[in-house]
Amino acid sequence: MAQTSIAANFGKYFELKLAQCPEQLEQTLHIRYQVYCEEFEYEPQGRFPDKMERDVFDDRALHCLMTHRETQAPVGCIRFICADSDDEDRPLPFERFCPPTSAFGIHPQHLPKACYGELSRLAVLESFRRRRKDTKQPVSLTPNETHETPEQRDAFPMIPIGLFMAGIAMFLRSEADFSFALMEPRLARLLQRFGIRFIQAGELVDHHGARAPFALPRETVVNSLTPDVIDLFWLVDQQLFGPRPSYKAPIAQHA
Repeated sequence: MAQTSIAANFGKYFELKLAQCPEQLEQTLHIRYQVYCEEFEYEPQGRFPDKMERDVFDDRALHCLMTHRETQAPVGCIRFICADSDDEDRPLPFERFCPPTSAFGIHPQHLPKACYGELSRLAVLESFRRRRKDTKQPVSLTPNETHETPEQRDAFPMIPIGLFMAGIAMFLRSEADFSFALMEPRLARLLQRFGIRFIQAGELVDHHGARAPFALPRETVVNSLTPDVIDLFWLVDQQLFGPRPSYKAPIAQHA
């Protein structure tokens, strides 16, 4: 019997939505609170008495919420922050915590503000992330989702890659030519297995562990994806934005 595709399995179990209404945005911010404040203590719980982690960048971001299709339970989230082209001196989070350097070839100071944004606040709830053999990480690329089929469970980390595809879809629907992200180099290396090719753009700093800024160029992002992941990307893009692509520049579709 033919194995069900990754995209079909993802669509069977999970759904992605732009968090546009107040209820969806509250669910997204509460996921962030549970992961970043309660579980990992990256942010102090006392700053958020309503149990919704937020910051000054949320107002100029697209937010994505992942839910479990059968139960409608929240699963995870990610956002894409658009640079503030009206305020050239207003940095994105990665610029504040981990400034890029020209030595790596991609430097936002050499780019107009409207040309780049940032993927951030990717979070998956512990109940959908953890298995006994996992290390405790906010995002794990260990194939660990309990709602996958037995064949897929040991082969593909459906939830985090689905969220990365959502982030890429939001990036490509923007006007930006580059998306930056602050991450561990190990995570960037693991993502390359799936054709998600971030380019290091700065030195390592200590920010909740050793992290560096990485850049994702618009012109290569989709065509670099592996065939199974590119199919997942088009499913995710359709879930978020509908059947008609509308991009700043043409993006080749996988045949």
